[in-house]
Amino acid sequence: MKGQKIGKFVSVMMVIFINVMVLDIQLTVCAKEIKENIYGDYYEFDKNSKYEISDSVASSMTSADAMYGRFSIKGNMKAIADVKGVPAYEIQDANVQIVYKLNAEYVNASDDAWHLIDDKSKAVDGMKLDSDILSGAVILQTSLTGDSWITEVVYTDVRGEESEYITNFYTSRDIQQVNGCYYRIIVVYELSKENKVDKSITNWAGTKQEYKKCAEVYEFYLIDSSENSAGATKATATPRKELGTKVNTGKDNGYSGNEAIVNKDPHYGWDIGTFFVNGYTRETVDYAGNPIFLKNVGDRVTLWFNLKEDITCLDGKDNLTIYEDVNGYDQYFEIDKTNFKRGALIISYTDYEGKTYNPVIYTDYLAASARTGANTKVELFEEGDYEVALNYEIKDSDGVDSYTNYRIYFKFYIRNGNCMVYPFDTVTGAELADNAITENGFRLDMAKSRYLTIDVKKEIVKSNAGVYVTDERFNRPAKDGETYSDEGIYTFSVKNLYTGSEPTTKVVYVGDSSILRAMSAGQSLEEINDLIAQGAELQEDGSFLMPKVEEELPEITEEPKTETVVEETEESVSQVEGKENREPEEEDKVVLEVNSDNAVVTDDGTSPLIVFGAVAIVLLICVLVAVSKKVSKKTDAVEIASEEADE
Repeated sequence: MKGQKIGKFVSVMMVIFINVMVLDIQLTVCAKEIKENIYGDYYEFDKNSKYEISDSVASSMTSADAMYGRFSIKGNMKAIADVKGVPAYEIQDANVQIVYKLNAEYVNASDDAWHLIDDKSKAVDGMKLDSDILSGAVILQTSLTGDSWITEVVYTDVRGEESEYITNFYTSRDIQQVNGCYYRIIVVYELSKENKVDKSITNWAGTKQEYKKCAEVYEFYLIDSSENSAGATKATATPRKELGTKVNTGKDNGYSGNEAIVNKDPHYGWDIGTFFVNGYTRETVDYAGNPIFLKNVGDRVTLWFNLKEDITCLDGKDNLTIYEDVNGYDQYFEIDKTNFKRGALIISYTDYEGKTYNPVIYTDYLAASARTGANTKVELFEEGDYEVALNYEIKDSDGVDSYTNYRIYFKFYIRNGNCMVYPFDTVTGAELADNAITENGFRLDMAKSRYLTIDVKKEIVKSNAGVYVTDERFNRPAKDGETYSDEGIYTFSVKNLYTGSEPTTKVVYVGDSSILRAMSAGQSLEEINDLIAQGAELQEDGSFLMPKVEEELPEITEEPKTETVVEETEESVSQVEGKENREPEEEDKVVLEVNSDNAVVTDDGTSPLIVFGAVAIVLLICVLVAVSKKVSKKTDAVEIASEEADE
């Protein structure tokens, strides 16, 4: 027994060691947050230029050229092959931080070296900024195609005393990553220096000021690793469900109105686009008719948007455009006034505990995140409750300009379609199968299925007058992550309220008793009690040792006896008389064996018919001899023997 316990201890320690080694390996190979320096292109322009980047030839930058600042990105990612000639990275988890750290070289330089001066212009490569560039501007743009760019962030006078510029100035968005997105950062600034003029050349000694405008341009590409895999959900995947309808909300009321769209409405008869969901296994609805999407392992529920219209020429009319809503706000989601730009997409999420998170807002959505005729991923979803709204403003320039706000709103729910719960050993971390036994206890894992109904019943085994019985100790709802370490029998009943499937039941035994081991091996208490009543001895490992049974000796039956009849061969009377006083020789004998079935056989395999004929002849000779002559006592004996054989 002691040796068995030592063996179990060693086994547990080996499992722990193996798990630690595996964990260490996993930690080693898992992607970690890295910082990647990115080098771009450098441009120089004269004093009066407007930073005409698109029409100029650049020179590649190196780390030594990065005088104004250094650009990098940080995140849980890895480099992949370039996309359209720009560095590309696959995001393993979360989002990527975009960093531009300012250097001090141009600030502290002397007058006769290139130093930073204020640029009081606002134009950059065709863009008009809201404020003067002054000590420098940092501009971030994004594009789904790498061709047409949308300006996301602009910082001006980044070195000024009142500057709001921060080094980590932007974080990539989920909606960009799931579709794959190009990023471009433009940094512009103006430099100057004094050059001494030789008197022998100009006949005037003094200085001459030189000026130049500079631009740094960085580009890179990001894509979510899950979307860069073969398992990503495609827009054509089925089943799919279209969601949402347009509503006229009036104007400047927080998109709270609900007016009918009549034939005089500029939005009458056409839609800006369509939202749809796919990547699920089955759909059901709640009491209000809102869809509930059920997902299984491997499903990737995805919300898409298909832009149907050119936002600069809606319904094919030049007078209808998506207008920039600079003072937009949303009363339902309690979003304060902000610049919604050309459409604001709002997504609200409520978790399984009923906690509603601050809504995520994607401004300028129709311009930045959607392409006419293309299916654009909005986001990937896990379990929870979701509300989605797209708010946008339409300008009608036919006659007097008019502006109207519109809204597409819908809600949906996502639930796991499985009906499973997973117990894990608290020491080894191994998953426990149904009817498994553990000495350590176990932890319950719902595998992020937050909406399952799980009940747990605990029983212990007691001996009552030599008979084993179970005693129930509790029967209650179970919680995700709950640990059970007290000895007993734990029965889990798992039910999915959304699928209507039968409950799933699992049993786990905690402890080291022989009775629990026997039950874990498949023996019921009734079977165990029956075996013990028959005298079986319960072993430590849960097996049974049956009592020994004395073996009865088999009865010995007497083999059938074989009678031997000696017949004398045909001889003359004289010969018989001559043999009266001698023992018959071996060659004179014919041995017949008569078994219990009266079958006659010879010891040399002679046919029974031949033997019978020979016997008959001998008997005939004996009769003739008896008639012709008185026979001796020997002859009488032969005759008697013959008669017995005949009988």
